[in-house]
Amino acid sequence: MSKSSTLIDKALAFCSSKFDGAQPAGDAGIYCVPDRTELIRILQEEGSEPDPYLTLAALLRETIRLTSTTEEEITQVFGPEVAFTVAELTENSKFSLATRKSLRTLFMPSLSRKAKLVIFAEIIETVRQIGSKTAPKSWSLQHKQDYFIWAEKTVAAMGNINPTLLAVYSAEIENAKLVVQSRTGNAKVAS
Repeated sequence: MSKSSTLIDKALAFCSSKFDGAQPAGDAGIYCVPDRTELIRILQEEGSEPDPYLTLAALLRETIRLTSTTEEEITQVFGPEVAFTVAELTENSKFSLATRKSLRTLFMPSLSRKAKLVIFAEIIETVRQIGSKTAPKSWSLQHKQDYFIWAEKTVAAMGNINPTLLAVYSAEIENAKLVVQSRTGNAKVAS
């Protein structure tokens, strides 16, 4: 067993204990909650980003916001590099979703490369969910269009951090727009 897979197993066990074995749930019907293992697959397989600290941050990204876990606890268990990235990814739940999304785009250029990559993987997975047969049923056409606009602004604010993921994202968002357009019968989905 490699050191990386041992660390991943440790992080999965940590998350499982913090979330009582369940995948974290977001604000029901408001946004998609990316699957931890899918984020890892996107980063490692599609983005060729094998960095174990990046992988750990992707796994742990919601633990501070959605549980009683602290940055200090993550530092003790996984080290300061992982804790720093997780802290960067932690949004303040006191703000509305719209405010959090605006702040995310505004502060995107100042985030670390690792934090940007995790957010990029989350965006790719959410765009895929919107364009899939299992798309969030509670999302209105307007909500989907708003997400596409936000995603495009946020990805542009990242800069060219991973050309391969950028190509994947570009194809996925165009596909999702076409799927949404075909489902609604609208002539054009906003971009």
